[in-house]
Amino acid sequence: MSMRALAFAMAALIAFAPPARAALDHQIIGGEQDHSLPATGDCDHFYKTTFTSFESQVHDQEQRELPLEDIERIHVTTTQEGGLSIRGWNRSSARLIVCRYAVANSRQHALRVLGSISVASRNGEIAAYGPEIDATQAWWVNMILYVPRHANVDIDSANGGVAIRSMNGRVTAHSTTGGISVAQSTGRYKLTTESGGITLDRVSGFVDAVSKDGGIALKIAGDAPTIEARTADAGHILCTLKGCEEKIGTWAANRTQLRIGEGVPDIRLATNGASILIAPVPY
Repeated sequence: MSMRALAFAMAALIAFAPPARAALDHQIIGGEQDHSLPATGDCDHFYKTTFTSFESQVHDQEQRELPLEDIERIHVTTTQEGGLSIRGWNRSSARLIVCRYAVANSRQHALRVLGSISVASRNGEIAAYGPEIDATQAWWVNMILYVPRHANVDIDSANGGVAIRSMNGRVTAHSTTGGISVAQSTGRYKLTTESGGITLDRVSGFVDAVSKDGGIALKIAGDAPTIEARTADAGHILCTLKGCEEKIGTWAANRTQLRIGEGVPDIRLATNGASILIAPVPY
C-alpha cells in the first residue's frame, strides 16, 4: 500500500465517527466529523453531515458555565453514539455546549424523546442520559467542552469521536469504536481505543497511545522527539521522517518496531496489527 493510500485510509477511519446503531430495521448514520474547523464551537457545525433513516429528526442545544473551584479532575462520559470536542482556553472556568438529537418516525415522537434527554454536570462529572434506543426511536448527544488548558481530563467514549485541541494538561481518553484526535497540544496523554484510530498532530510532552485494531497517525513539526512504535506482524510502520532514512531510527528486523532517539520515549505508539504512520507536518 502506498503512503498516500495508507494515510487516506487511516484519516477516513479516524475522522468518520458515526452515531450508528442498528435498531432492527432502522439505523442512524453519522457523517464525517472535522474538529479542525473553527466553527466546530457550535452545534450546527459539529458534524459536517448527518443522515438517518428515521423520518423525523429534532434537536436543541444549551450552554452552561461550569465553575471548577476545588475540582482536580474533569470526567466526561459520552453517550453511546455521541461525539466530544474538548478545547483548552485561558479561563479558570469551563463552558459546556450540549447538542441533543432525537429521531423517530413522527415529529411528536421525536420531541418526546428529545425532552427525556438529560445531561448532568456536577463536581467535575459530566454525563448524558436518555431513554432506551429501539426500532422506533434513537438519540445522541454531542458535547463541546472548553476547559482551562492545564486541566486534568478523563474521557470515556463509545462510538462517537473524541477531538482534543490546545491542551496542556493531563488527559486520559478511552474509546471503543470512535477515533481519538489530539492536535496542537502538549502535556501528558494516555489514549486507548479498541477499533477506532488515533491521530496526533503536533503534540508534544509525553504520549502513550495504544489502539487494538485501529491505525495510529503521528504528525511532527520540527525535530523528532524520542519515539517508540510497535505493531504486530500483521501491521506496518511507515515513517517518512528524515531521521528514519538516515538510520537515526532503529528498526527491528521485520520492521514492526521502530525507535527514534535515546532515553525514555516521549511518545509511545502501539497497535495490535494495525498500521502506524509517522510523518512530518507539511509546510
